[in-house]
Amino acid sequence: MEQIPASLVKSLNELGLSNYEAIVYAALVLYDNAEAKEIIEYLAISKPSVYEALDTLAGMGLAVKRVSKPARYSAVSPEMAIDLLLGKHKKAAAAALETLKKLEREKVQSEKEDALWTIYGDTNIEYKIRDLFRKAKRQISCMVGERYLPSIENAKIREIPMRLLVVSDDPALQGKLETIFPGKNADIQVISREIFSKPPPFAPPDFAEMAKFMNCDNALELIIDDEELLMIPPFVSSGISVLNTRNKGAILHMKMFSQLNWRRFAEGEEMPFTMPAGLQKPRKLKK
Repeated sequence: MEQIPASLVKSLNELGLSNYEAIVYAALVLYDNAEAKEIIEYLAISKPSVYEALDTLAGMGLAVKRVSKPARYSAVSPEMAIDLLLGKHKKAAAAALETLKKLEREKVQSEKEDALWTIYGDTNIEYKIRDLFRKAKRQISCMVGERYLPSIENAKIREIPMRLLVVSDDPALQGKLETIFPGKNADIQVISREIFSKPPPFAPPDFAEMAKFMNCDNALELIIDDEELLMIPPFVSSGISVLNTRNKGAILHMKMFSQLNWRRFAEGEEMPFTMPAGLQKPRKLKK
């Protein structure tokens, strides 16, 4: 049994075979054809385990049982075996996806949808970005730096209004994005890092110190249908994590800032628009 690598057994496990099925199939490949007795002696495992594995492999089309006394077994070619296993997985995946999409459409609304979730890792974040774009039904509002821009460029979206603000110094990016997202529904603006880092009129005195830690490339504010928010502050450089929530208050709060930023960055409007009440400087009380 030493000739059957553990890595092979693990790979076959991931393709749907049990440990016994994996090692019995591998032994059949080694033997070309063999009696059950030979497989039992070679693998040094119980007789019932070998017979059960042989029957399962034959039923899956991975082994052929020859009518003889005693019966002899041979493995189908490795190429055919892998094709059969992959085909089984693809059929299962297609059936599962169809059912899961149906469940997604019938999603039960929870009374506790105000949770704040944290998603870790670039791969998980990229999947979440594409998933939100795919699910959007009414509108998309997004500000993004270059780090996660490829996720948006590869996303599938419906013909719905989209406001996209991108922080980049690439002069050709505007035209590229207009090609990717054509039509009147897409309002796209590309602003430079310098403009993005410019302090707003209501910035606190220590804004310059805060700007030293700013990383425009990591910025992400994504609001879908005013129902779900994905946000990364533009101050992190490694160990990326993202805030995800369906909390209405958080979404409306971020939507207010998103509109404010759009007017500042995309429309070049600094004043006079009313800054958020919480950011206004406090007035001194008269004695």
